[in-house]
Amino acid sequence: MPKVQIAHNSTLQAPEAFTKLKAFFEKDETLKKLDSKMIATYDDKAMTGQVKGSQFKADVSVVGQDKGSQIKVVVDLPLLLTPFKSKVEETLKKMLQKNLA
Repeated sequence: MPKVQIAHNSTLQAPEAFTKLKAFFEKDETLKKLDSKMIATYDDKAMTGQVKGSQFKADVSVVGQDKGSQIKVVVDLPLLLTPFKSKVEETLKKMLQKNLA
């Protein structure tokens, strides 16, 4: 499976960034339209999570840094979606910038 890996630095402290990341995956209507079977599970203490859909799997994590936090997202795409890898990466980067500045 091809992987899309994104690291985003945020000025938000790690707990706040993780809360916003979870809210995005749980409430975003665009994601629900793309994959209505999407399910997310989280480990709040470790600030990690896994998002699974019918066509993808993603691991997310938030790590504290000196002045904020770093959000990491690693998406496993099926071979069939390989042509859309750059679009997935671009969309995730925009989402992170918009929701976790």
